[in-house]
Amino acid sequence: MVIIVTGAIGIGKTSVCRKLIELVIKQGFTGGGILTNKATNSSLIAEDVRSGKTETLASTDKLYNGPRTPKYSFNPKGIDFGIQAIDRGTSADILVVDELGHLELRGEGFARVLTLIKEGKVKDCVLVIRTELLPAFLPHLPKNPVIFETTLENRNQLPEKIANRIIERKQ
Repeated sequence: MVIIVTGAIGIGKTSVCRKLIELVIKQGFTGGGILTNKATNSSLIAEDVRSGKTETLASTDKLYNGPRTPKYSFNPKGIDFGIQAIDRGTSADILVVDELGHLELRGEGFARVLTLIKEGKVKDCVLVIRTELLPAFLPHLPKNPVIFETTLENRNQLPEKIANRIIERKQ
């Protein structure tokens, strides 16, 4: 099952995923993949869900010679760190990839996860995709993903709602 957590920038998609992973782990499931956190200096930090280790993924300063978007320069070491965490996470009950964006639409960054999903190498996954990019990603995903939109009103209840959907499927 492919679950998409969508919503606007800064609405709490990463927080939803962090709480979701905590809930499913408490139920005896395994989790893997990455969460992406924004640092106080606006850098992006990739966190390996399994190990808790982190690596700088991107900076608003032109610090890295990796791929670029209008806002960020990406750290090749951070991308590799994330890809490795995703690869390890494919054996978990739930793989989280926070998030897919402009790089992945260009075939860069964590785009490999789209291939892993198509090849059936992922059990269940939660993909974070901003609302405005979702239409561009849907053709690259299996038909009928389960989509949860994060809002200010539902973001505190959403982790449990998604966890229940996953747990029901696994039983």
